[in-house]
Amino acid sequence: MKKADRLWVISNIMMDVVMFVDQWPEHRGDVLAKQGQATPGGAFNVLAAATRLGLKTIYGGLIGTGPFGDMIVRQLDAMGVIQANDRIPGHDTGFDVAIVEGRGEPTFITALGCESWLDTPHLANLPIQAGDGVYLSGYNLVIQPSASALRNWVPSLHDNFVILDPGPLVADIDPKLLDHVMRYTDVFSLNQREAFLLTGLNDAAAALTALHKRFGDKTAIAVRSGPYGSWIMDYSNRPCNVPTIAVKAVNTMGAGDVHTAALVARMQEVPWEQAVFEANICASLATERKGPAESPTWAELYEYLHNR
Repeated sequence: MKKADRLWVISNIMMDVVMFVDQWPEHRGDVLAKQGQATPGGAFNVLAAATRLGLKTIYGGLIGTGPFGDMIVRQLDAMGVIQANDRIPGHDTGFDVAIVEGRGEPTFITALGCESWLDTPHLANLPIQAGDGVYLSGYNLVIQPSASALRNWVPSLHDNFVILDPGPLVADIDPKLLDHVMRYTDVFSLNQREAFLLTGLNDAAAALTALHKRFGDKTAIAVRSGPYGSWIMDYSNRPCNVPTIAVKAVNTMGAGDVHTAALVARMQEVPWEQAVFEANICASLATERKGPAESPTWAELYEYLHNR
């Protein structure tokens, strides 16, 4: 399988306005949050996790010039993440409101901003080189103009390592567009819910088998199943469960982003199944922390692997 010299993240960074509550309020009611925070999210979580695991990262999406955009740029600069596109003058980055209930499961309402305006000229100007990794998100396959722009752009990535995470709006992606993008995708990482939506099945192993049949041997597929680890195909093309560790999750927000970034970073060093196992651990450790971008560093992962 191809490897990545550095990782381009072609997706949307938004601001997450996060509320931690015991339960949703009743209709037209109110409830006091136990805690609240505003933090960069979305593709930021991928960039943060990959950077902390030692992979050089570049952001190829768009950022506004308002207060949300300023906060995002400050944190990207602090991590040493290069921003390839100029900021969008006179407009701000969008945000989502995330309600995290007692078990740590988030629900989102999203308001798009200028980060959603990614178009053909932005993609054409990215100095992506042969051997670079390119992360794509399903969000950009749903919204325009990025969906059409990506349709025409992805064939240029034949010398790159391409990772696609379809995200929670997977059912809204045009099936023909998804099939087209998957022809150029090396790793397809999705959670169990998304796999069920794509296949109409309700068993992770069966859904993985159906996805493998649909997209073929070229693409390595990981179906993330939370506390039950991940499902991948073994060397005999049979479903195989890769376990994770038991943790007390307080916030699962961003765990899938951490898993996908960790998978890419660790695939540069270890075989596929071991990389999935280490990505499972990174995602599980991240759920023990309140922030959505609180992924472990390489030192923390190394210590865990050698002291468990």
